[in-house]
Amino acid sequence: MSITFKDLYAVQDTAEWMTQAFQGFELDSRKVKAGQIFIALTSLSQPEKTAVFAQKALEQGALAVISEIELDISPNLVVADVRHLMGQWQKQYLQASQPVQAAGILAVTGTNGKTTISRLVAELFMLQSKACAVMGTTGNGILPNLEASSHTTLDALQLQNALHVYAQAGAKFASIEASSHGLEQGRLNGCDIEIAGYSNLSRDHLDYHGTLQAYAEAKSALFKFESLKVAVINLDDAHAHIMIDAARNNPSQPEILTYSTRQAADYQVQDIQYSISGATFKLKTASAEYVVNSPLLGHFNVENLVASLIMAEQAGFDLSSLIATVPQLKGAPGRMQVLRDGERLFVVDYAHTPDALTQVLITLKRHVSQNLWAVFGCGGDRDRGKRPLMTQAALEGSDIAVLTSDNPRTEDPAQIFADMKNGIDFLGKSYHEIHDRREAIKFAVKHAQAGDIVVIAGKGHENYQEIDGVRHWFDDVVEVQAAIDAQHHSADSAYPAY
Repeated sequence: MSITFKDLYAVQDTAEWMTQAFQGFELDSRKVKAGQIFIALTSLSQPEKTAVFAQKALEQGALAVISEIELDISPNLVVADVRHLMGQWQKQYLQASQPVQAAGILAVTGTNGKTTISRLVAELFMLQSKACAVMGTTGNGILPNLEASSHTTLDALQLQNALHVYAQAGAKFASIEASSHGLEQGRLNGCDIEIAGYSNLSRDHLDYHGTLQAYAEAKSALFKFESLKVAVINLDDAHAHIMIDAARNNPSQPEILTYSTRQAADYQVQDIQYSISGATFKLKTASAEYVVNSPLLGHFNVENLVASLIMAEQAGFDLSSLIATVPQLKGAPGRMQVLRDGERLFVVDYAHTPDALTQVLITLKRHVSQNLWAVFGCGGDRDRGKRPLMTQAALEGSDIAVLTSDNPRTEDPAQIFADMKNGIDFLGKSYHEIHDRREAIKFAVKHAQAGDIVVIAGKGHENYQEIDGVRHWFDDVVEVQAAIDAQHHSADSAYPAY
């Protein structure tokens, strides 16, 4: 039987440690404060140190330790599924000690698109004069003031703490990215998610999930929250049925709304027109038809925008009013972020999976008049199987490919490059191999011509490059702009001053 937060208080009379002033829960033994209960999650890399951390927490004033396994310390309560309960416990504690009107929660999952969708939802709310928190890969906070995030989905305690703080600061809504890791590990448990969105699913994180099917099942957990009222699903994705089935089997019986650019759906996109400044399309619903003018590049950003519009509408806003604000949208940093230099276009994007890179290149092929470049790398200590797939995607989708580094982390870069080239037929392909990412960007900027589009893929919003386990400052956007500025300065210097 699972132990609930209520059960903890039920033993208050018989457990001396529960009679003291209770100050909530903590996962980091270094941050424990007097009156808190330390939750000692078993370390996957150093399980033998779990008891050491727990003892340290007690020495720092923890009332007690709750652990997944028996520890030779006291007081210690063993709760095997504490990972899936602690979010709800922390939420109840915060509401009991500092009551606040909780923000309405919208969450989105998918391999690609969840960062953009969650950010667009928050921007749409902001343009309707409603404060909205956003939480995900590119930062956490109430727009426009975001702080860097350590994970796409924070741990359950941090997530509840942040949501409580944002609600206290006036956020009426919270737009959250739901990663597969976060869902499987119960980090969102305790969140009353009312509206959930699904973008797509392709190969990623198989080093963690093992199979694509397991990965999809982890994503589908978002549609099993009993607080769910509406499920918004991309009908064009091959795994959409898994999400739809999860929503249909949810006891809360949420409304299921689908969107598509290719087939009949509740929200159907038609007549997409692409330009260098964005896209225009028709959006048909059961009751009306709208013309949408989007400043965002790319077919998948049409899909992302439609998902965000539906989710925002279902939160209580008029769809036509939302669409009127679309031209003001900016999207997430590092997601198809454009730097213009005369007739050349440089696009920084987070695409780090074969499918994501393919989609970016297919999208930009519609806009390019000359050569399309792909500057990309593969991360170390991750799924090696997708490395040659990344290279194949770049070679097939671009006119010129530049193989470079991403985040080697602790892996030998030579092994990463060997994997990237494994089994690849480069015959007849235009490509370059430049191991230093800064030099690769400089090379592309130097040689790109008018009418070219250069995609710098893989890192997006990240402002670091991790080498030998150390993070060094590195920002693709900054590096591209610096290379452009240096090129102009060099050109100017070629002419004498008068």
